[in-house]
Amino acid sequence: MQIAIKDSGAFASAIVELQAGETFVSESGAMYRTSADIDTDVTTHSKGKGGIVGGLKRLLGGDSFFLSKYTAVGGVAGEVGLAPNLPGDVMEVELDGSSRWLCAGGSYLGSSEELALDTKFQGLRGMLSGENLYFLSVEGQGSLLVGAFGCIREATFDGEVVVDTGHVVAFEDTLTYEISKAGGSWLRSFLGGEGLVMKFKGTGRLLVQSHNARTFGSKLGRILPPRKA
Repeated sequence: MQIAIKDSGAFASAIVELQAGETFVSESGAMYRTSADIDTDVTTHSKGKGGIVGGLKRLLGGDSFFLSKYTAVGGVAGEVGLAPNLPGDVMEVELDGSSRWLCAGGSYLGSSEELALDTKFQGLRGMLSGENLYFLSVEGQGSLLVGAFGCIREATFDGEVVVDTGHVVAFEDTLTYEISKAGGSWLRSFLGGEGLVMKFKGTGRLLVQSHNARTFGSKLGRILPPRKA
């Protein structure tokens, strides 16, 4: 299997080349084209935990209930084109099995069949941050595709870093985090328009996006004409 990222930046997509018999899994609705010899199936189950309960957890996490599975059949190779719903970057992350990755709601685009998908409950932190209650957990050895709104930037660090809650794409679970205020006081944080942030600690990799989809949607909604009944 080979993955090529096309038009990296504002309108990126991924072309996944599958050898005969190989399978790739994606977020439902991410596919925009396939070869004729690609068999497409829809399921709620992925390697690891899945089924209806897994699908419901993915919904709560901001992802789709169903997953799409693409398999190269007929003894020949084929390819699948995948793209995120929002305009922005796509990045491939190679997992070597040494750590698990956690994807923020809506950032998961696709993954190798060998990778196990599950959900991790954020608890009260998710409610306080205004983001989703679940992260999508990805572990094993294989390729993970993530999408973003705007550009994706990667940081590998040993220490601490602060990220606005709406800009987190994915991170290794070797990092811990807590929800906190952005400014010196809660009043300053909200008056400054920053609100809540995630303070990461530890050693690992973190992916962030340059734009915030929720903030963009809020501003766009205020200038759209009212919906007619």
